[in-house]
Amino acid sequence: MAYETLYRKYRPRKFADVVGQKHVVRAIQNAIASKRIAHAYLFCGQRGTGKTTMARLLAMALNCEQGVSPEPCGTCSACQSIVKGSAMDVVEIDAASHTGVDAVREVIIERVSFLPAVFRYKVYIIDEVHMLSTAAFNALLKTLEEPPPQVVFVLATTDPNKVPATIRSRCLRFDFHPISAKDIAQRLIFVLEKEGWEGRYDPTAVALIARTARGALRDALTMLEQAMNFADEAITVDLVRSLLGVTDDEFLSRLVEALRESDVPTLWRLVSEAVETGRDLHQIAHDLATYLRELLNHKIGIPTDETEERLSLLDHQSSLFSESELMRLIRATLELERDLRSAADAQLMLEIGLLNMAMMLKAREEMPPERLAEPVKVPPTVPAPKRQVEVIAVATPTVSETTQEIAPPPQGELSGIDYIRQHWHIFLEQLKRTSMFAYSFLLNAEPTDLQDNQLVLTFQHAFSWECVNDRTYKETIEKCLQEVFNMPELKIKPVLSSQVTQPTIGTPVDAASASKTPSQREIDTEEFLASLFDNFSEG
Repeated sequence: MAYETLYRKYRPRKFADVVGQKHVVRAIQNAIASKRIAHAYLFCGQRGTGKTTMARLLAMALNCEQGVSPEPCGTCSACQSIVKGSAMDVVEIDAASHTGVDAVREVIIERVSFLPAVFRYKVYIIDEVHMLSTAAFNALLKTLEEPPPQVVFVLATTDPNKVPATIRSRCLRFDFHPISAKDIAQRLIFVLEKEGWEGRYDPTAVALIARTARGALRDALTMLEQAMNFADEAITVDLVRSLLGVTDDEFLSRLVEALRESDVPTLWRLVSEAVETGRDLHQIAHDLATYLRELLNHKIGIPTDETEERLSLLDHQSSLFSESELMRLIRATLELERDLRSAADAQLMLEIGLLNMAMMLKAREEMPPERLAEPVKVPPTVPAPKRQVEVIAVATPTVSETTQEIAPPPQGELSGIDYIRQHWHIFLEQLKRTSMFAYSFLLNAEPTDLQDNQLVLTFQHAFSWECVNDRTYKETIEKCLQEVFNMPELKIKPVLSSQVTQPTIGTPVDAASASKTPSQREIDTEEFLASLFDNFSEG
């Protein structure tokens, strides 16, 4: 007997076997039981969620030899012929192969008026119906609207928006939801035990396959079959990870723990481990963003249908962060994922991105409580400073009960550069929302001069100075400056402080200590790095 793939072998034969689509099953069974059978159905949903399977089950329920029933027997000759695809009165059409009007006219329109050869109902199942041409839809329209009483149409599509409204309005629509990872995992375990793999699989590996399938049970069964063919003795997490190229929860949890502790040596070791084991670094960034999103959802109470073991992990790790910290981490991770696409050195970019997130969490931990509690409202623009030969008004911050806004003082005069210094904190807040990387570099800089339309930024650290000279970050900073200060021609001129020489890696720069305020020293990039590695070496 020819080999049959898992997704075909374990295709549901009864409505009770359908996974994750209870709302569709219940509606169809109730309609059959009450004899309210529509002449046309539209099944919508992503791939692998059971649209074609449900269409075949509907055909079986209408033509079962035991009678029209909400649950077909699955064993009679009519049910078996539908399962095997040999039933003359159940016509399955691939719309991707029959897009033209001639194919629709030949296969459907010219034959629809004939009575069923064997069954009670003639059922037309049109898969990927959105692929039909406009002319084909127009030709089908009248037939679909008023078919003979013994004909039922089932249209299946992954993109219902491409189906004309005139077609959609003539069908009873059902939306198939992505199947939860928990339901997929239970079905995979059922298949494994039926195939004789009982005791030879790791439930965590099965859960990893279920999450990777992203709601598509057919994809999950295909991945499982691939793992079964690859495995020698048992299906393990390492095998699934290497086979599918996904990041397991154990690695992601270690990564999140290291971020929480600002443990840079551990972060470096994890990146090195990923490189040595051949992991896709871009995939790690993507999976980290997805994992952090799951932690945020769990933190704010969005219900998830997960296994008890994974719920315990999410509960523990989500308690390590506040909602605002998780949102900042997600945004930084998405930005890192974007930068990795064009990075010449993916490992370096990943290390810098993780370091930036660790520094962000560390700086927030050390920030005084009163500053954490201050809500900040950034005005969309600050009036542009006039030329230095003129006198301009000063706006000084005043704190209200809910927001921090700029209110004009009774007196005071500032030059253009002093005006920018006065409102520098507003610019930094806006830059933080635009690019966390660029924001972290400017923490070691201050505006020192305004030369026509060039703002001189003096840097106390060579690393930050070199990064800001990169065109991508420079353009981001200049665009934000122009928007905040309403100066369309404003550019920046990054310069390195004369007191600073090229630093040795791991050695703090002494020139920074003389000019840094306490709030700036909280997030001193190079001193922070050096202290972490020094503590690690001492331990």
